[in-house]
Amino acid sequence: MSRDIRMSLRLGVGLGLAVVFDTVQQLAWKMGIVAMPETTSVPATIEAVLHEPLLALVAVLMVARLINWLRVLEISDLSFAQPFTSLSYVSVTALSALYLKEALTPLQIVGMAIIVGGVWCVSQTGRTSHPAEAVS
Repeated sequence: MSRDIRMSLRLGVGLGLAVVFDTVQQLAWKMGIVAMPETTSVPATIEAVLHEPLLALVAVLMVARLINWLRVLEISDLSFAQPFTSLSYVSVTALSALYLKEALTPLQIVGMAIIVGGVWCVSQTGRTSHPAEAVS
């Protein structure tokens, strides 16, 4: 397998993981907040947060996202990689409508289509800088 193909595969996996991590994190955050009991004091709220496993998952996913994102940026320009992460807006909205029974408006559907179209346009551009160019 050539170096370019390996780098493209690594970039594709990294960008895919960025979307998956963000999607799961956002859904866990939504479900964790809904599962928390109503509290009236700050200490009770902090205790409830510390005892909610979905919010612990959110913290773990934040660390995983950071590590993955730093690895993606080692092999790709920010201007190329960042737009791909907006696909998580589409996945979170669609999965929230499907599994959490949130309302999905026609305007949101149009917005999701625009995001997908924008990501497709960005995917047609150059993917990476050469490491020597990035340093100079």
